[in-house]
Amino acid sequence: MLPEVTIDREGQQSAALRFSPAGRVLMLFGISILLVVVTRLPLQPSHLFSFDSVNLALALEDFDPTRNQPQPPGYPLFVQEARLVYFLLGTPEQTFAVLELVICGLAVGMLYLLGRRMFSPWVGLTAAALLFVNPPFWYSSLTSPLRPHLALISALMAYCCWRAAHGEERYFELASLVLGLGAGFRPELSAFLLPLWAWTAWQCRKPALLFRGVFLLGLSTAVWISVLAGAGGTGELIPTFSGYLFAQTQDTSVLVDAAASWRRTAGRALIWTGLGTIPWIWTLPFGWKDRHSWPEWTRGITFLAIWFLPAFFFHFAIHIGDPDHALSTIPALCLVGGFCVVTAERILSRGWLPELKERGYLIWLALVGNMVLFFGQFAVPQRDPSAEFRGLTSVSDAVSIGLYESSYARVRWIEQMTDLGLKEIESLRKGTERPVLVLWARDGTPVWRKIAYYHPAQRIYVLDEKGDPGISDPQAWLWSANRVLARQTGTPPFRVPVPKGGRLIWVMGANTAASLQQVLPLQSFSNLYYVDLPPDAASIRWGSFELVPE
Repeated sequence: MLPEVTIDREGQQSAALRFSPAGRVLMLFGISILLVVVTRLPLQPSHLFSFDSVNLALALEDFDPTRNQPQPPGYPLFVQEARLVYFLLGTPEQTFAVLELVICGLAVGMLYLLGRRMFSPWVGLTAAALLFVNPPFWYSSLTSPLRPHLALISALMAYCCWRAAHGEERYFELASLVLGLGAGFRPELSAFLLPLWAWTAWQCRKPALLFRGVFLLGLSTAVWISVLAGAGGTGELIPTFSGYLFAQTQDTSVLVDAAASWRRTAGRALIWTGLGTIPWIWTLPFGWKDRHSWPEWTRGITFLAIWFLPAFFFHFAIHIGDPDHALSTIPALCLVGGFCVVTAERILSRGWLPELKERGYLIWLALVGNMVLFFGQFAVPQRDPSAEFRGLTSVSDAVSIGLYESSYARVRWIEQMTDLGLKEIESLRKGTERPVLVLWARDGTPVWRKIAYYHPAQRIYVLDEKGDPGISDPQAWLWSANRVLARQTGTPPFRVPVPKGGRLIWVMGANTAASLQQVLPLQSFSNLYYVDLPPDAASIRWGSFELVPE
């Protein structure tokens, strides 16, 4: 991969260095990864960011999706990828930070290559820049080592399919491998991208090529399914996965609930998918007006639609839980944005504003606008939630909440609350000679999975009440690190043993604490609550739970 150096007539080296195609691609990815590192590394949280991140961290040592290590569907190829980095770095926090940065850099570079081939180098660069500053993408680069793979695999699959549809048959075989192996990182990608793979096969119209593609797709799929089967056996995995799927979608899917909860899902899908388009969406008419400058615009629009719509419809009608779930569709929108912004700049500079062509004002406007959406301080509505649709008030609240939930302000808040909560628990434990039990209830920060991970010797009771997010029936769990010591389900009340004369540390939201305050004399300790039980304290009934000193 060394650069080619030319010698002029006088025997001196020419200043022009010519890199091989492979060298240029490696340089492209190196630059994109470096840019991601420079802009994201200083903002990285010091703790594992989410409940799911803890599950993934536990899987580095013991891969068992039946015990949420990680949560179903297991992401077997991601776990194997992460283990390689973990072997070198030694901590989950460093491992996940490296994966977040590298995968995001690869996704940016991949989108540039696709945009350059579909449109032009300038459109490819603009599309890559729009992905680089897209708020959910930036959010994911700080919070999840897994979900950036949605953007990378989606862009890589689209690249292979576009080249295959233009007569390069080996890329259909590569697309088949990407589809099969990509599902080992995020299994939903097999459903999202299968229509694009099928469209590409139809474009190629070669039965022998289709046969090879089906074979490679089946073989690569079997690779990660065998890893899953080896982790716990299909007899345990199937009921575990089906139960998890139902729990995740019962409050979000239009197939289950067509009322208020589904409207929230649909709103999130629209906001998080389209958030990065706000600074450039006004250029769409320019792109449509100049569509004939793209020689194969009809075929290209069909390609983009088949790439975008399956995943978007799933998010809109079934489930989208976090901003970066939309990363499988966002790259397609960035490509559209790149074309429209460049076209608008060309049309406007030709007619009214010649300086646009030289300075790229419209491109900078779109990039800065995305950065404002990510780093801006947006007020979160404090109104009580309502099942009724309240017109513009509901729309305004949904937009404000969607902006906040995909912003750096939320990343920073969770980081600060996690650090504060973990330190407060340690302070309350060391500040007494009493036996200590931690109890976690609705809206507690940090989430109980983080507490159990960073305080592995502490026993934690998790009290889930009916009506909590993802909870169909009340239940009580006693955890120590990643081990379940006791679980109670069925008909309440559930008997929750607490230490007689002990200190109960409560991690819960303010509304939940107000409810508990009616039966227990809680004391506030910054972000937490606690109570020191007298030796002769009687049993206390609270909701579905009965606290029994013993």
